[in-house]
Amino acid sequence: MPIFRRTDVTAADSRSFSSRWTFALAGSVAQGLVRFLYSVLIGRFVGVAALGTVNSAISVALLLSLLWPTSAGQGATRFVAQMRGAGRDDQAQAVANYLGRRMLLSSFALAAVAFGTCLFILRTDLATAACCAVLLLGYASWSFARGVQYGGGQIARAAMWDVGGSVLAIGLLVLVLLLKWNPVLLLPMAVAYGLYGLVCWPQKSTGEVDPSLVRQMNTYVRYGVLGTLSSTGLLQLSMIAAHFLGSDLEAGFYAAALSLATPATMLARTVSQVLFPSMAEAGGREDPSSLRRQTDLMTRGLVVTMVAVFGALSLASPLVVDLFFGEQYVEAKGLLSILLMAVMFTTLPVACINRLNSTGTHGARFVSLTAMSGLILAVILWFPLSHLLGLKGVAFGYLIATLVTATVSIVRCWRLDGQEWSLLFAKAFVAIALVVAGLTLTNIASLPDIAGVGLALGFTAIWGFICRRDVQRIRSARTSPQPAAAAAGPVQPDGRPDEQDGTTANS
Repeated sequence: MPIFRRTDVTAADSRSFSSRWTFALAGSVAQGLVRFLYSVLIGRFVGVAALGTVNSAISVALLLSLLWPTSAGQGATRFVAQMRGAGRDDQAQAVANYLGRRMLLSSFALAAVAFGTCLFILRTDLATAACCAVLLLGYASWSFARGVQYGGGQIARAAMWDVGGSVLAIGLLVLVLLLKWNPVLLLPMAVAYGLYGLVCWPQKSTGEVDPSLVRQMNTYVRYGVLGTLSSTGLLQLSMIAAHFLGSDLEAGFYAAALSLATPATMLARTVSQVLFPSMAEAGGREDPSSLRRQTDLMTRGLVVTMVAVFGALSLASPLVVDLFFGEQYVEAKGLLSILLMAVMFTTLPVACINRLNSTGTHGARFVSLTAMSGLILAVILWFPLSHLLGLKGVAFGYLIATLVTATVSIVRCWRLDGQEWSLLFAKAFVAIALVVAGLTLTNIASLPDIAGVGLALGFTAIWGFICRRDVQRIRSARTSPQPAAAAAGPVQPDGRPDEQDGTTANS
């Protein structure tokens, strides 16, 4: 397929599930890396206050994009994959076009809101506010076009443009830094996102979308708005709250800690991006056994990897801050371990949330209401906790909210499918207790930062030993054949028939 060709959802490749996951991981790594390097470069070469302002403006753009554009991209992933799973390729392309038109209309209105929010609430300069509006337009087009590509199984092409766009964004940022054009620090990221959306926009369909799908899609996107605004939006809102409740310097410290806490989520995002279309196809062919199997396998994988990664990073957090941002960001050290635990709890229920979202509006409704409850809880907690603990109160409020919502989503899916997870989450509880004990010891004994590395290595070794049987179970599930689902022929480890699998694979 030519690379400078708009997305045709019927023209997907035939790579295996593991190959698609590898490409998706490459794309997610590129996107995570560009946002991380953005913070590091600005924090190092412009300053703490500038980092707080830029990251707050980015959070405004990303938060507002959740009000429709991002959810439209998720809807495109689900309904394009579902139509393809049902053998209705013409409707898959029509769905992409319908959702794309609605996404564009909402994006321009939201860009005006982003401009006003930066100018009058965050009190940024005019150029930063204008760049924030452009960033929202670019990010919205990227998230939608990428969602269409994942729904159509074009993960390799999406990954290629993710990598290319990331290189472009960092290259342009370096140029802006060298020229000291600080008011347009957001522009490189906005240009890279916008180029992706322009090149990868879905082709025009030959027919109209089935009227029976319109209501389903709009209902799904509305619940998606509520869910993503309350879950992903909680992360962005915490940055805005830090800017609103603290000084510019404090917001910079919070931004540094948050930028270090989020890159590891790329693994969970990759699982979500590849798994969700697969689950949507399973839902389209009414295959509950495949849904249960995929949910169990991915949840175990997330618990094993995410607890290890975030636990180790939490224990080594003081040294991590020094390594990437320098000693002037000492105030970020106490925030990082809290935010790492909070972000970890956003990754653990990813498979469960995808399982609930993939089976209809009732599942999306439950996910959305749960996430909204968590958002409300966080906002309620931020004011008293920030008064008592400063910006640590914002971090703790975020942590408590993510813990509650993760628990509710996991328990719901656990009971719905009758999963055997008691021992799995008992081990996760023990691991978290070990991390808390290690952090407490570090603070009480005033251990040097390098001691955190030793604690992290010891924790990783202990956790690996505890989870050895889960690792074996995951490996055997990935390599052993599965029974046929709804169609003849061999199936992939994710439960999809090979004949239908070839093309299928989100702030």
